Amino acid sequence: MGTHRSAFLAILLLIASVAESHAREVMTYIYDAPESSLDVRYLYHWEILRTALERTTPKWGAYRMVPSGFMTERRQAFELKNATGKLTVMYLSTTPDFEKSLIPIRIPVDKNLGGYCVFLIRADDQRRFASVRSIEDLRRFSYGLGLGWIDVDILKTNGFNVVTGSSYDGLFEMLVNKRFDIFLRAATEVLDEYAQRKKALPALHIEDNIIFYYPLPMYFWFPKTDEGRRLAARAEDGMRMMIADGTYDRIFDKYQRHKIEQLHLKERRIFKIDNPFLGPETPFNDKRLWFDPKTYK
Repeated sequence: MGTHRSAFLAILLLIASVAESHAREVMTYIYDAPESSLDVRYLYHWEILRTALERTTPKWGAYRMVPSGFMTERRQAFELKNATGKLTVMYLSTTPDFEKSLIPIRIPVDKNLGGYCVFLIRADDQRRFASVRSIEDLRRFSYGLGLGWIDVDILKTNGFNVVTGSSYDGLFEMLVNKRFDIFLRAATEVLDEYAQRKKALPALHIEDNIIFYYPLPMYFWFPKTDEGRRLAARAEDGMRMMIADGTYDRIFDKYQRHKIEQLHLKERRIFKIDNPFLGPETPFNDKRLWFDPKTYK
């Protein structure tokens, strides 16, 4: 009898110990490190994620955000699809392939402000853009983009001439060296990029009057595993809490308002093209999730 009781107690202690260790288990979000010391493109996005995880600590417990070594977008996708553990979250635009093979949080992290593109050009070329009146006029120019970026396929499908470069930093040099006419940049990125490089590359100029727009929802993605689903569920829980209580808008304003105002997005002429790679799951009906320069206050 004593032996059975001891065994029973041992089993209870084991169950309690496993439960406690699970409760103590730190949820780990391994994300892509910046590409260079000048690369500040993703500070906002990781603050959104970090805040969402903070908000959910009472419910979900401890978490860690750990930068990986730098990975190309293609490599990030490979690590997540194969659930190698070298990366557990990535921030990229939606593609049909990702929708099938990964777990998304279908909240455009930057409210699709990144879909409002402005042109980084050579200063001497500003006058060439004064006569642009149509999408057809815009097709006369060549566009620089990174190899493997989804934007390459979006532009090519819409009949634009695209030149690709394998290095993010190298694309700025390629523009100055006349390898293409326009380095297409998201409104979220271009001011920081220009400020960091204008001394070294004085020929750079942000075009004054045009927005080139296509819907490009950028999501947080996770591996299609039980742990990936758990990491995604926690982050989405926190993001939706932030949307409901206004925290999301406050962080958006902190990082983006000065860009929206400095680029005078409300006054620019908008030229729109389609993104043929969006699926029916895209949450267009929830207007809280999408930036619009005409209604932004």
